[in-house]
Amino acid sequence: MVKKVSIYFAAPLFGAADRHHNLLLARELEGLGYLVILPQKEALKFFDGKKFDLKGIREGFKRQAMESRVIVANIDGTDADSGTSLEVGLSLAVAGKKKPKVIGVRTDFRTDLEKEIGINGMFGLADKIIYKPAYFTSPEEAAEFYKDLAKEIDNAIKELISKE
Repeated sequence: MVKKVSIYFAAPLFGAADRHHNLLLARELEGLGYLVILPQKEALKFFDGKKFDLKGIREGFKRQAMESRVIVANIDGTDADSGTSLEVGLSLAVAGKKKPKVIGVRTDFRTDLEKEIGINGMFGLADKIIYKPAYFTSPEEAAEFYKDLAKEIDNAIKELISKE
């Protein structure tokens, strides 16, 4: 049996909209055969019913980000989420062949790639940036958008892995 490619999904996860976006994209990627490590789900392993073990979360996420084959980073918003940026930075700092492939994903249409609006120039260190503005206005269009976005990520992963 072929081992599934592991994707660490680095993304903001504190608001309902962020969590929903993460779940929809993760579902599509899982449907394509990937093992998606979604921090909003993983964090529950460090919750005792009253509070989170922040040290456990930090160490667990650091290890998972650095050990995953691929990192998909949501870099939406006026500036990329600080936790996402740190996770990507850690993965890029890993020396040797085991460095994860980093794919930045931007769906925010407030972007001008020529003027560094929306995407911090440091994300140019990622292996690939996928820019797919989200203009959908119905649930049906949203479903199609996430399928197409997952296919673009899938193509990028296959391309990057084939170069190893």
